[in-house]
Amino acid sequence: MNDEHSFEQIREDVEVRQRATVSPDTLRNGSSVYEFLWKGDAKAKPVQRAGLIVFALFFLLMAIYIALSPFGKDFEDVYSLDFFMALLALLLSMRLLRNAFLGLSKRCGNNETTE
Repeated sequence: MNDEHSFEQIREDVEVRQRATVSPDTLRNGSSVYEFLWKGDAKAKPVQRAGLIVFALFFLLMAIYIALSPFGKDFEDVYSLDFFMALLALLLSMRLLRNAFLGLSKRCGNNETTE
């Protein structure tokens, strides 16, 4: 009887842990990450901000690489698509950098002591 009770507890624990791996729960759990990436968070921790900066720098480097690729080809191919892709990557990196520093000035300003 005691074995059945402990087996049920173990089964329930396993089901709870595996919920994060199935489709509806992964979307629900990932939505907060996507919201942080796109909208930013004034209360974000420094580790989250650093991760967002690294992510933004990746897109910035990708934009620079795409923008400079027509110069290596001596503009032989049509480079308007390259310019458009570089512009999208640049805009995305700027948005992510803005979100990384969102609310940071408010936090720094509140640290001052008033007498």
